[in-house]
Amino acid sequence: MDLNVIQCKNEYYELAQKYLKKIDFVELGINFDEIVSKSISILLNHDFIQTPCIEIKLELYRNQIKTANYFLYVDEKKKFIDEFLY
Repeated sequence: MDLNVIQCKNEYYELAQKYLKKIDFVELGINFDEIVSKSISILLNHDFIQTPCIEIKLELYRNQIKTANYFLYVDEKKKFIDEFLY
C-alpha cells in the first residue's frame, strides 16, 4: 500500500465528507451542524473490512456536543469499500 496518505490527507477528508453528504440524516434522526476531521488510519488487518485499506474518521457535532462518528473505508485508489455511522 502506498503511504502517500500524509500528503493527501485533505483529499481523503473531502472524500469522506462527499460520501457523508449522501446519507439521509432526517430519516436517521441525526442532526449536526459541524463536521470535524478526526483521523486517518491504515488498516492492515480487520475482522469485517477488506484490508489493507484506509479508514477516514469524521466526528459530527450539534451545539458543540458530539452526536455521531462517521467512518469511510477506501482502498489505496480511493475506491469505496464500506462506511459506518454511529
